[in-house]
Amino acid sequence: MKTRECPYCHQIISLKRCLKYIYRGTNYATICNHCNRSVKLEKEPIPFKYCVFVGFLSIYVPMQLFLYVCKMSFIQSLIYSLPIVVACILVVTFLTFRRIHFSGDM
Repeated sequence: MKTRECPYCHQIISLKRCLKYIYRGTNYATICNHCNRSVKLEKEPIPFKYCVFVGFLSIYVPMQLFLYVCKMSFIQSLIYSLPIVVACILVVTFLTFRRIHFSGDM
């Protein structure tokens, strides 16, 4: 089965419906926008513990680097670290969407 494919009608479920999994979590079902049947994720696309670990490291390591190695102020370090955090969030979101596979709702 392809990524984001409905197990019933074999059409691709829209990206808008899959965006719910970024902020609501993976325990919820969604509805196929073609056949209007309820579908649920087969498994968690990326384990939550990895996302938390990468999220922590993506802000902590650059912040410490800019604070202590480059000797910047806190606000400057925060501003220089934000693009790195945004890039990490985009990578995790992209990987999540690439690994989404649906099964029929139980």
